[in-house]
Amino acid sequence: MEQNKSAILVKDIEGLLSNYLGKKDAEGFSKKLEKVNISEAKKSKKLFTRSSDQVNSIITEGAKGRELVHSIISFAEERISEEFLFKLMHDLSQLMIFNGELDVATEICEDLIVKIGENTNYSSIEADAYLALAKIAWSQAYWELSIGYVQKAYEFYQIKGDHHGYAKCENMLGTISGEQGDVLEAYEHFKKGLDCLSHTDDVSLRSMFEINLGILQNMQGEYTKAMWNYKNALNKCIQLKDTRRIARIRHNLGMLYTQMKDYQAAIEEFDASISVSFEYGYLSNCAIGYIGKAYIYTKMNNIGLAEAFTDKALELAYKINDTLSIADVYKIKGMIQGNLENFELSAEMLENSLRLNEDFENKMNFAESSFELSKIYSKTKRKEEAEELKKSAVGYYDLVKAKSYIDELLSVYSN
Repeated sequence: MEQNKSAILVKDIEGLLSNYLGKKDAEGFSKKLEKVNISEAKKSKKLFTRSSDQVNSIITEGAKGRELVHSIISFAEERISEEFLFKLMHDLSQLMIFNGELDVATEICEDLIVKIGENTNYSSIEADAYLALAKIAWSQAYWELSIGYVQKAYEFYQIKGDHHGYAKCENMLGTISGEQGDVLEAYEHFKKGLDCLSHTDDVSLRSMFEINLGILQNMQGEYTKAMWNYKNALNKCIQLKDTRRIARIRHNLGMLYTQMKDYQAAIEEFDASISVSFEYGYLSNCAIGYIGKAYIYTKMNNIGLAEAFTDKALELAYKINDTLSIADVYKIKGMIQGNLENFELSAEMLENSLRLNEDFENKMNFAESSFELSKIYSKTKRKEEAEELKKSAVGYYDLVKAKSYIDELLSVYSN
């Protein structure tokens, strides 16, 4: 990134501290950061909308997260109340998650849970900490661990009958189910979550449900409904100035246009998402944005850009331990080699993707990789294996009512 990641992180931290510390203390801590030469927040910003900028960007290690967080917490402990300290720690954990510093975020959450102990006055904050741990585990495809954390969060929300908290738990469970490809189960969780919000007007949380419903509808080929949900969510997030979700929605719009085969519109949305994500240091958004563009360039048979973006996506995915993105990269690399008629290497890449998706129980991605591998097998005299993979993919798409995927799959085999 042209703007040093540590500068972005420090700027965010300075903004966060201003919500909890007095002006004098906040300025004092900012000066402390400047003394150790990591505050570069006033550097000029650049929009990363050109492919060359995105591919050639340098992903720096950024600030020494743990030392910085420990310094902040020690500084704040002497100056703010216990309640504000716990809220600050939770907000810091969220900031670290968004910036891809998952180990640091985990450490903050675990420390927060220990500090709260058995004090039920802060049960909702403790529940939020468990939900943050669930999000971290989800992002790394540790499904059972993530569900376990959600269940712990639910128990703490129950102490005060926090229906808003119940909704957040159902949203997380629906997200886990959707990521695994259990579309119908995901719908059930989202329905329960929206029922919990029936008596509240939390615009931010409602936007989360709209985003996730849009993802499911896109998977099922319900493009008009998906577009409606994404646009509604985008309007809400613009009003809230929620840059992280704006970036994610623009990415999801890119995925939607990709499914609709409007590749130019898709690239524009991916570029918008990547630009915001670079500006604010959202590494996970950058990784999936690169994958989205790599897929399109593969479809357009632009091998040079497709390979450049898959390599960049792989670099980021390994950095943040995003196993599902790694599996996606292998799938696209397999498709690239298939386009080049390097069928043996293509099969090897797709088999790696298939194995990772099977290991992490991602049914949707497993079906996608099965479909791509079946095409390669059919060209290399492995007809029976190709037919088995095709049947497997069709069976899954039929189960989740993804008619558009079935139509595409069958059209390939009818040509």
